[in-house]
Amino acid sequence: MALCLMISVSVLGQSEIKYEGETINRIDKDGKKYGVWKLFDKDKGIKIVVKMENDAFTSNIDYYRNEQRIVSQDKTDPGKYHFYVDSKPVPVKIIVENDKRKVVQENGKALDEKSQEAFFSVLEVKTMYYGGESVLRRFLANASSGDWDNSASLQLRWSIDKNGGVENIKVIKSDNEALNEKAIQIIQKMPRWQPGFSNGRFLKGMYSTGIRFMAG
Repeated sequence: MALCLMISVSVLGQSEIKYEGETINRIDKDGKKYGVWKLFDKDKGIKIVVKMENDAFTSNIDYYRNEQRIVSQDKTDPGKYHFYVDSKPVPVKIIVENDKRKVVQENGKALDEKSQEAFFSVLEVKTMYYGGESVLRRFLANASSGDWDNSASLQLRWSIDKNGGVENIKVIKSDNEALNEKAIQIIQKMPRWQPGFSNGRFLKGMYSTGIRFMAG
């Protein structure tokens, strides 16, 4: 049976993220970002670091790969960058020629192909459940365990907002509607995710997963 059941949920109660020994990615009571924000793509070795206050950048945005700073983006003018060559910052900007983006220095000279690739490769990270897919699966398995009267298999989809909060939870497929609300409650209790980020902008994301309940 296919259906679409939706609920919105606020996660403002989780005001900070504790990850790998650090406290990061804070939001205040009004849902505004402040303090040090760090975003990661562990598979690619990417880390993005910026300081914030009242949802605004208060430092330049630094993009790293394997702990080496590759790009710094201006906090007030996101079109201005520094590309690091041998740890030295080179002022650059992005231009578009023939529908293709290109990174050029102040004198108009384009970066070489390898440097272009390095520049663009660090500007974006996707939404992420802190700890990765294995930790997410463990959370779902633990939350759905128990002696249920009936078995059920459900598919859910939800949005991840620009603070990493889970919202707009939808049950898109269920073979036992009696457990739909329980499945939604499990997703509601999920901790904040890492939001997406691309070239100076926080992004929303989407995610879907299955949950199984086993009869006792």
